[in-house]
Amino acid sequence: MKPLLLALALTLLVSAEPHRHHDFKDIPRWVEAFEEKSRDAWQKPAEVVEYLGLQPGQVVADLGAASGYFSRPLAQAVGPTGWVFAIEVEAGFFAPLHQLAEKAGVHNIATVLASADDPHLPEASTDVVFICDTLHHIEGRPAYYAKLKRALKPNGRIVVVDFFPDRDIPVGPKKSERLSVEQVTQELTSAGLQVSSNLTLLPYQYILVGER
Repeated sequence: MKPLLLALALTLLVSAEPHRHHDFKDIPRWVEAFEEKSRDAWQKPAEVVEYLGLQPGQVVADLGAASGYFSRPLAQAVGPTGWVFAIEVEAGFFAPLHQLAEKAGVHNIATVLASADDPHLPEASTDVVFICDTLHHIEGRPAYYAKLKRALKPNGRIVVVDFFPDRDIPVGPKKSERLSVEQVTQELTSAGLQVSSNLTLLPYQYILVGER
């Protein structure tokens, strides 16, 4: 798939109105878009996972996992004694997600079918909730943050990776539909989390970490 098609696919994915459900009947096309190798150049999955400093045996929830693009390196980072919950509202992604994980030799990913307003995570089950290119889909975020916070273990973290709203970049939603660093920081702070940031690791995106 050409990089331009990847950009279009990601733009369509992240620029919808809240709660508008995309047509995912052609799951293979979406998987091809999310797994396009040119994405690695700007998404930098290895560097992002390294930045998280995950430990063997930890549990990570990959919210909006889709094809498992991040689920696989996250699962490798926590090792065979750890787990990744690959959370999706679209169950059609689960079969290709597991196929890609099997191909990569990754066996510690459990898929979780979420609803639009609930990630369906057990209480105090998760060390890190990882939300990449997904947060701006979620309507009613204050209530949603409360559910994510309940799912965190003591000293657990919510990690947000999303697009800078003030930069001209070739992927992602329109500027008017992006969430600013200040807005997400305020939301995480209001949820009772201590927030730190990395604004330089990725060329198009910021990383915010909210810790209990």
